[in-house]
Amino acid sequence: MTFKLTSVAAAIVIIAACHSTKKTATASSTPAPAATATNPSATATAPAKPNKGINAPTDQELTAILTKYPDATLPVLTEGYQVYTGEACTACHSAKGIYRIPEREWPGIIDDMSKKAKITDSQKDALTKYVFAIKATQPTAPTTK
Repeated sequence: MTFKLTSVAAAIVIIAACHSTKKTATASSTPAPAATATNPSATATAPAKPNKGINAPTDQELTAILTKYPDATLPVLTEGYQVYTGEACTACHSAKGIYRIPEREWPGIIDDMSKKAKITDSQKDALTKYVFAIKATQPTAPTTK
């Protein structure tokens, strides 16, 4: 129970620290209550997705990736986010926009870069699940007529 509360609290801190303070909302949307130590079942409200696809994972990404990776968890996706935005990837280059790279190219990129970054198999697994979760929730481009 304590681990679950700690995990939820850590995820909230990461989400709050890593997202822009600029948020968008629609007039018809009502934000969900934020998860707290006294109300851990509430979900944190997510700000608008950045246009590059480099954002801390939320329940939306977790739900989207469960069909492809049924063993995915929010802590695993958060670990993948930390690998992607932490020194493993950014020691040599800036974090690349996940949205701009087609899904079919990511397995090769992750395989190649994980060797160069010398990450563990567990970190590689978390990174893979994170990237595919972000891709699964990528906003679609507006259609033009």
